[in-house]
Amino acid sequence: MVSPIGQAKLEARSGRLSGRLVIEAETIAKSYGGRQVIRPFSLRVLRGDRIAIVGPNGAGKTTLLRMLIGDLKPDAGTVRLGTNLDRVYLDQQRATLDPEKSLWETLAERGGDQVLVQGRPRHVVAYLRDFLFAESQARSPVSSLSGGERNRLLLARALA
Repeated sequence: MVSPIGQAKLEARSGRLSGRLVIEAETIAKSYGGRQVIRPFSLRVLRGDRIAIVGPNGAGKTTLLRMLIGDLKPDAGTVRLGTNLDRVYLDQQRATLDPEKSLWETLAERGGDQVLVQGRPRHVVAYLRDFLFAESQARSPVSSLSGGERNRLLLARALA
């Protein structure tokens, strides 16, 4: 049996005060190459709601999500987002990670040795440790990480 190497220390602050409405989608639809991926679909998400999007690979779950958060324009219908929303999207393809950059550079994009976490400066290595990275990995390229480690790095960046 393999014992865990530690526990991640995750902290997320509450978002800014927002209105009751989070997302309102009215008869949105999307097609790719003549294939309808999303049939006319309507949804209203209110603050405090929790939703799940389930389906087989290729069913259009990511397309629907990207339309709902405003990253992708629907072919038909409208999407209205609420006010003061803090959107965080972790791309399943991890395309926002530059494989040539180090973990350090990924978190401290403006240089230096600090990353702002909930408005407070933290040393990059200390913050990486919170996400179960070893100090020796800080200057390693993102390309050296496993898929799970890349996911943790994305999460660390999103929560900073």
